[in-house]
Amino acid sequence: MPGRSPPLPPDGTALLAHTLAMLEEVPVGLLLLDAGLQPLWCNAEAARACAVWNHGERKAAALRARSAFRVPAPLLEACRGLRAAAPGRALHPLVVSDHALGLHARVRLHTPGAGQPPAFHVHLDYRRPRGDRHRPLSPGAIALLARLTGREREVAMRVREGLRTTEIAAELRRSPLTIKTQLAAIFAKLGVRGRTRVAALLNR
Repeated sequence: MPGRSPPLPPDGTALLAHTLAMLEEVPVGLLLLDAGLQPLWCNAEAARACAVWNHGERKAAALRARSAFRVPAPLLEACRGLRAAAPGRALHPLVVSDHALGLHARVRLHTPGAGQPPAFHVHLDYRRPRGDRHRPLSPGAIALLARLTGREREVAMRVREGLRTTEIAAELRRSPLTIKTQLAAIFAKLGVRGRTRVAALLNR
């Protein structure tokens, strides 16, 4: 019936599995660290962003991000700062950026209460430093990007900044024909006719 909450699985195991699968597809990096700064979970986008932060874009492209995963030193430093600032007290998130690499992270210390241990919630945003990339993506833009594959998102983000097909191909080390094929898929999935509309939707 309308207005009623959907039933939850008896033990929550299935719910957790489905939630983690959904979070894998989110076009924003999500990283969870325990109070001792040990990684508990991350999605594929976070693993990729951390690889770029640790190794640079060119070397990271040749790595398997998950197998080479390591929390970047600037994020660990931010977490230590939050932990030392006010134990047991809610704090505003810290924003850590490396503008040269186009990396941005929002680090929050979350204390659930009721005897539960605190944890660090980290949102990672990896975009090459061009145009207005320092401006965060809106919730609407994130929802649109979620319709695309990871490779299509890479192309769409560069369209957002006004790059031409040849520039996108050079940055991503793909052929211009491949980029044109991926652009056609992006237009179809977003229901638009051209790259100008893609850029407008992702910049709003």
